[in-house]
Amino acid sequence: MDMNWPDLYLRHFVRYLGKPFDIQVYRQEDGDNLRIATFDQRYPNYKLYASLGLSNHGSDLGGLGEVILFSDEKNGKDVPLIFVHSLFFIMQKKIALDSRFAIGGIEMINPDFAEYFQKVAIYYALADGFDAGFEKVKEGLVYQGIFISWAEQDYLNRNGPVAFEEKYHAQDSDPCSLRRPSCV
Repeated sequence: MDMNWPDLYLRHFVRYLGKPFDIQVYRQEDGDNLRIATFDQRYPNYKLYASLGLSNHGSDLGGLGEVILFSDEKNGKDVPLIFVHSLFFIMQKKIALDSRFAIGGIEMINPDFAEYFQKVAIYYALADGFDAGFEKVKEGLVYQGIFISWAEQDYLNRNGPVAFEEKYHAQDSDPCSLRRPSCV
């Protein structure tokens, strides 16, 4: 019996984050689609966006996984569109979710957003800092995206994810805020 992984992840997210405020479906011309669930109960200063559908492509993405992304941006339209563009790129290029990487190009998708927040990419890594058990759904994992600046993306490219994460975690500011200054 095949497991419906996106629905299993949704139940997992509901358990840890509360009922979603909204779920939107995004489709590509090639027929691929992703749902993005928006949660706003557990973290009142944020909207938390969660992908539902990457887990259907586990064989192409190095294993089962879905991605979450925090946003403290009040306009509810920009972040999910940027997020889903990035996720579709991951699917098209078959990028392994466990490889800790950044997807740039925010300035091409939404130049005003990139300029205002000084964020040009989303960095993807295993979710951490959550309640015990959140990062695992049976044999699948939960990953987290964070918006990063041009300088952070450059540092990541030159020094690798371990060095970048050390700088990022050492920063004395809200790590999920779009207004977070660059850590480099």
